Amino acid sequence: MNKKAIVIGFLIGLVTTFIGISIYTLIIGVTLDLPSQDIINKILSTSILGKRASIGVLLNLPVFYYFLNKKKEDYAKGVLIAIVLVALIFILNKL
Repeated sequence: MNKKAIVIGFLIGLVTTFIGISIYTLIIGVTLDLPSQDIINKILSTSILGKRASIGVLLNLPVFYYFLNKKKEDYAKGVLIAIVLVALIFILNKL
């Protein structure tokens, strides 16, 4: 087990989640004709972040399967750990 690969996979999972949240918020913002500043504020706001994060985590699926297909299981483990950590954070935030 390569711990460096797991950490890199974890970081890739976190970055991919943030990119997914940003893309989702951007699409919704453009659809609703919101100004650019409002879209940026919504990306950075934490009030409804849990709902957007559940959509943003979906972007990790292709990354996860890419690592599995390339036989890089340690990277895939890191991505999976990132998904579980994001889920736990938002579950604990709801309590």
